[in-house]
Parts: sequence; C-alpha cells; structure tokens
Amino acid sequence: MGIFSRFKKKGNINLSKSDFKTESEDFEVLSVKLSGDFFEKFPQAKKKDSYTGKSKLITNTATLSLFGNNIKITYDPSEIELNEDKFIDQMNRNLNWIADNESGIKNGITKKLLTLKNENWLEENESELSESEFIKRIKLTSISFFGEGNSELIFDDGDLFWEHEIVAVLNTKNKLTEINIRG
Repeated sequence: MGIFSRFKKKGNINLSKSDFKTESEDFEVLSVKLSGDFFEKFPQAKKKDSYTGKSKLITNTATLSLFGNNIKITYDPSEIELNEDKFIDQMNRNLNWIADNESGIKNGITKKLLTLKNENWLEENESELSESEFIKRIKLTSISFFGEGNSELIFDDGDLFWEHEIVAVLNTKNKLTEINIRG
C-alpha cells in the first residue's frame, strides 16, 4: 500500500451509448397544476402519440455498481443539448467524481438532514442518531442526468424518514445545491 493510497481514485467509469437501454412509457396528465417552467423542464410532455392521445416518456437507462450497490443511471435523450456521445462523456466525468466523493456527498446530506431526523422524525423511544449512524443508513440507488449537466442522486433513506427518498441535486460543477426528502 503506497503512502498516498487513501487518495486513490475509485472512479473508473466509462459508459458508452451501447450500455444504455431505451425505455418508453405512456403517461397522461389528468388534473395537475403545473409550474410555469414545467414544459421547459419536461419538453417530452408536450409530445402526444397520435394513436393513443397520451404522451411518451423516453429514458435511457444503464445499471452500474457504485458504493457496493447497483445504481440505475438515467437520462432523457430529448433533453440533451450536446451530441449524445459528448453528453455521455460528461456524464462519465460526473459519475467518476461522484465515485471519488462518496463521503463528501453523504456528509453534505447528513449536515442538512440529521437535525430534521432527530427533531421531527424519531419513532417513539428511538434515540437520536449520530452522524456516522445516519451516514451508514443511506444508500445511493439511482442517478438521473439532465440536459444542462446537473444530476439528481436518489438515496434509499434506510427508513430514517419512513421510507421517503433522499434527493440530492448536484449542479454542473458538482456542488450540492438541494437536499430534500420526497415520497
């Protein structure tokens, strides 16, 4: 083991277009109040199938092993502003950064959500969690990449928040910009 082995990069991810499978799902919006930028963020929602009258959601998905878990990687090809190969190259750089920065990401999530857990989400007779206990419970399950280069990391909450997902958004410079629970 070398003197700098603790700084060894973990990321060696090199996905290609052929690693992704295209999935298609019909959907229909029945009654929802949409924000003003909905169709800007989800342009595919405007496109309707002339036969069914429903919209189609197209996603490209791949699965890879990261942090000891199988992680689903997704992107919507209709959102890509670059050519798809360049987009996947950018995605690989981001995935490698994520692989090399697991502790920083989990620490950021813990700083944002540990107090919320301990003040509002404890079960009856449940003790407060420490940072290390919180970090051990959360597991990355999927990452979605968006056309402008940001990404959304979804973590299983380890039943910290009654099985809600933990969502962490990374901007194009790999900075955590949002951390929330949903579900």
